[in-house]
Amino acid sequence: MITRLDRPEAELKYRSLIKGALYDQPELCAWWLKQVPTPAAFRNLSVNRRNQLANHDLVHLAPMLSAIEAGEVIVKSPREYWGQAYSSQLIGQDLIDYFAGCEQEQVALLCTDVHNDIIQFQILFAGGTSECALYPDQILRHALQNCASGIILAHNHPTGLPKPSSADQRFCERMEHAGRLVGIPLLDFLVIGNTDYHSWRENQTAGEIE
Repeated sequence: MITRLDRPEAELKYRSLIKGALYDQPELCAWWLKQVPTPAAFRNLSVNRRNQLANHDLVHLAPMLSAIEAGEVIVKSPREYWGQAYSSQLIGQDLIDYFAGCEQEQVALLCTDVHNDIIQFQILFAGGTSECALYPDQILRHALQNCASGIILAHNHPTGLPKPSSADQRFCERMEHAGRLVGIPLLDFLVIGNTDYHSWRENQTAGEIE
């Protein structure tokens, strides 16, 4: 289990960065932190509210908001997952960043070759805030099109909690069985939260050791 900044640490870091951005404007900084006291408060701002905040001080706040939005774009931008899939820790850590701020459940497919090199990454499905339709046949079709020797599946929980649901566990079992039938094994199934992840393979291994 990988743990990143918890909420108090993230809020302290956020306040420190805002103070650094507005170091020569202490009154404006205090006003901003009163309006948007936490990272979660910023994430929940509507587009109209962001524009209102920028218009409060076009000289200082508008550029700062643009910089924050640029950071959001960078975090959410597609990344290349080329590399080796030997560690679900590394993949889980990257996917925590990838899904940051996502309000819909999404399912990602990572295809690997015979050397466990990741040769393809793509989002297959996007659902609502609480569920996402999964179809093993479509997943395996994508894997076959990419000449995959193995697959890793990952999906986020917008609630922020990576605990797998009973539906997740049932699907994982179906997917493992289907993968065996066509000769493309399911290497791992990751559930991604806000600050950590759940690895089906890691927990399976831990159970065997116990």
